[in-house]
Amino acid sequence: MFGIQLINRRNMNRLSIILILISGMLMSSCDLVDSISGNEESSTVELYPVLLDGDWGYINKDGAMIIEPQFQYAAAFSDGVAGVRHNWSWTYIDQNGDVLFEDTNFQEITSFSEGKAAVRVDGRWGYINKKGNFVINPRFRGATPFSDGRAFVRSLDYSQYLYIDENGNAIESLTMPDDMDYVEDNLFRDERALVRDNDLYGYIDKTGNSVVDPKYSEALSFSDKLAAVRVSDRWGYINKSGSVEIAPQFISAGKFGNGLAPARLSSNQYGYINKSGVFVIEEQFDEVRSFSEERAAVMMNGRWAFINKEGEQITGAKFDEVDEFYNGLARVMVYSTEGEDIIEQFGYINKSGNYVWFPTR
Repeated sequence: MFGIQLINRRNMNRLSIILILISGMLMSSCDLVDSISGNEESSTVELYPVLLDGDWGYINKDGAMIIEPQFQYAAAFSDGVAGVRHNWSWTYIDQNGDVLFEDTNFQEITSFSEGKAAVRVDGRWGYINKKGNFVINPRFRGATPFSDGRAFVRSLDYSQYLYIDENGNAIESLTMPDDMDYVEDNLFRDERALVRDNDLYGYIDKTGNSVVDPKYSEALSFSDKLAAVRVSDRWGYINKSGSVEIAPQFISAGKFGNGLAPARLSSNQYGYINKSGVFVIEEQFDEVRSFSEERAAVMMNGRWAFINKEGEQITGAKFDEVDEFYNGLARVMVYSTEGEDIIEQFGYINKSGNYVWFPTR
């Protein structure tokens, strides 16, 4: 949608070994649909998946192994539990590493959010609770995690996308777009959800009412109570009511995080602006990611580094791929070669830029 790397959280093919972005569940054939950062609002278990000698386990923030490597795949904790592939079945574990449901027949699973998780059984998606019971029966062709009591789903006959409430009922409103199209970033953020109709983007509230009519050719979801939208060939920012807060002027613009947003005004490189639209970190990076926990990933000369909000590097440019910080750590990846094969190794750094887990595979 956006055309630059600001919103590309990771290379999808490279990370299909374990984690696919949440939105992929509507179309992806991968078995575990999740994001390494887990659910943004409820990821409170400070354990992190690591790969060691081909098996996945979990470390704590200090790099100590807490749950021994034993899983074929493992995702980040969200809502107190984590999705794993155990004995070649998809299930969930608690923070002690105990399997919650044995002998499941889930074809795909997503992370828990607001006490529910979307799972696919016999080609249909429904929602289970933490006891493994269906609270919304499998009757959707695609389903995403809940946010603000709402979830974005696709009807069984593929005919429409819609939002449902916690009971599985469709959210309907006279001002909601009649025929919503697929939107990758479909979670409610700042009480607003991005919607698309006839290739134009707008925003709805939890009741389904349109608060910003679909009129933008490109747009991003809200973050820090602002959303980037494109007007003609320039990006600016609107507030939750749809009023312009930062006039369209940027060639590229990303999501706000910690009060700063990546943007490009007049060059081929990126910097960061504040909520007044003023650059506080000058355009100097080849690619950038949004700030999270007062750290942001930036690319220089083909490698990723991390900076703080003052624009100072906390690491050198030495990583081949990175994830954002969550719960104090960021996962980083480095590549090595064995013959003609490219080998991925996964590690973690803390907010000082030091390894707590050196890359392993």
